[in-house]
Amino acid sequence: MSSTSATTAWSRWSPLLMVVALALLFDRLFWDRSVGLNLTLFALAAMAVATWRHGWKGISVPARWATLGTLVAAAMVFVHHSTVAIIATVVGLMLFAGLVHEPALRSVPFALPQAVLSLLMAPVAGRQGLATLRGAGAAPGSGWRWTRIVIVPVLVALAFVQLYRTGNPKFEQLTAGFFDGLFDLLGELLTPHLLFFLWGLMVCATLVRRMAPELAARFEQGCTDAMVRVRIRRPHWLAPLAMDALERERRAGVVLLVLVNLALLVVNAIDIGWVWSGFTVPEDFSLKQFVHEGTWALICSIMLSMVVLLYMFRGNLNFHPRNATLKRLAVVWVVQNFILGISVFLRNYHYISFHGLAYKRVGVIVFLALVLIGLVTMFIKVHRRRSLFYLVRVNGWAWFVVLVGLTTVDWDSLIVRYNLRHDNPGEIDIDNYLHMSDKVLPLLYADLDKVEHQMARHRNNRVRWVEHLDPAEFRRELDEKRGRFLQRYAGLHWQEYSWADHRTMAALKEAGLNVRP
Repeated sequence: MSSTSATTAWSRWSPLLMVVALALLFDRLFWDRSVGLNLTLFALAAMAVATWRHGWKGISVPARWATLGTLVAAAMVFVHHSTVAIIATVVGLMLFAGLVHEPALRSVPFALPQAVLSLLMAPVAGRQGLATLRGAGAAPGSGWRWTRIVIVPVLVALAFVQLYRTGNPKFEQLTAGFFDGLFDLLGELLTPHLLFFLWGLMVCATLVRRMAPELAARFEQGCTDAMVRVRIRRPHWLAPLAMDALERERRAGVVLLVLVNLALLVVNAIDIGWVWSGFTVPEDFSLKQFVHEGTWALICSIMLSMVVLLYMFRGNLNFHPRNATLKRLAVVWVVQNFILGISVFLRNYHYISFHGLAYKRVGVIVFLALVLIGLVTMFIKVHRRRSLFYLVRVNGWAWFVVLVGLTTVDWDSLIVRYNLRHDNPGEIDIDNYLHMSDKVLPLLYADLDKVEHQMARHRNNRVRWVEHLDPAEFRRELDEKRGRFLQRYAGLHWQEYSWADHRTMAALKEAGLNVRP
């Protein structure tokens, strides 16, 4: 075989070989195993194969950023073994798949649907790829022609026969023996392991090669960061269009922004005087309502403000010769909403100062940070005539960066450490300690005296809202939690291993707690 023929054969067969090899690795890593080191290894292998196919210089800058973010998240799956790290790795792989095979894509909201479409199109693309492997001498589509002639009619007929069996008991008795045997045979052939491998084959094909047409890239190509003025061309013999409608819209916008700015000014003045400094919890004051309902109401008001501004500055009003007042009022409203966002953050801060940390309270801070980033980009949009695509692109990447950043923190340990050293021990959610991951076991055993102190302080409260107020009962449930961890750790396969579990086990051994109770 000549070198040219060998090169041609390799270029034709290499995608299939890579997909199958990666699918075999996927099956070896994940079948009947929980998530751990396997997700880290698979992410590294999948991105390495795809990058090798395209070359580092052949992938776009956004794809490189997606690669970096996914590598960080995948590493944190092994280091912290947290749910957020697993989610970030899966999202990162989808983003990577969308961007690496479509170099023209620039944004997260377009790349993710492209990856989903590629996954759905994988079976069709696989059939087309197998047809290509038959070479130039083979009749194109012959396999699919026989499928349509034989298999498709049989499947349709089976569907009708099954309906007839359901509707006619005697027909069901007549065909029971044949169809029961057929379904048993299919059950033996289509085993859960085989279906899992086929799923892995689809996933790996999506990551290794392009599976779907460039629909998202084509749509995104028409989008720009800068707004473009849309001019309506009329025949020269017709009079120019009047600007009455646009002028009325401008005036209505000015009235609206004046009213909402005045209302928000009052709200911000109250919050600055009440929440920003010297805040105390009055007697019979519902701090829960103040934070939970009040916080989300204010966040919704900020997001609604952004929607209003998006609608107002959606088109040619950006280029109106008399829109200076409208733009100033819009900028003032954005700034005031940013101040409101700081007030919302301070509400959550006061709640944490009183009740300690929890997942939802951390989530509020993160979501609020993303909302404030959205306000900054909204300010840039209004001030510099940016498009909706600009907002979507920048905020999409901000969400991905924040998601990856969250993976770098061991939130369970951070929350427990903070709450154990809290200045208000009588208001800490003691029940939540037992709901945290196994990583907090060494911390709780080391500070059981602080947990008992928090129980004692809570028993003095007028309203008792935690269940675990008996130290002996808490210790018994903690021992049971430790026993479940030790049993799980003893049965771990190497694919499920994580450094987080190793650290926990090492700390329990050091404390002499590595024996199940």
